[in-house]
Amino acid sequence: MTLDGYGEFPKYPGSDDRSKKPGEGFTDMWINRYDSVDTILYGRRSYEGHAAFHAESARKASDPEYLFEFSRFLDRSQKIVLSHFLKKTEWQNSRIMKGDLRRIVARLKREPGKDIIVDAGPSLVQEFIQKELGR
Repeated sequence: MTLDGYGEFPKYPGSDDRSKKPGEGFTDMWINRYDSVDTILYGRRSYEGHAAFHAESARKASDPEYLFEFSRFLDRSQKIVLSHFLKKTEWQNSRIMKGDLRRIVARLKREPGKDIIVDAGPSLVQEFIQKELGR
């Protein structure tokens, strides 16, 4: 991702190879947080991509066990989709919110639960950082 908020996710050698064990980055970002996180904030495109690829129903028998565990974590987590265009969600425990990001985050923080992860594209992450909403 560039500093002006543009991201590109090109294929790189080996990106389609599934290792039997998770890498350090995946472990730090996800596995180590399964017990402390119960809400994931997505932009529309991130949500749609994750729902299509990471829901447990999308898993292939050949996928490694840690990816099934990841899918089960995502399935049980609350998924908040920030979108002005999406009309409905199909993935369990998902809801759409729209409006001012600062108000949405404040509302989510008031709800009972654990930590929130933002798993979104460059523009939403950039807005989140600019508004200092990660505290």
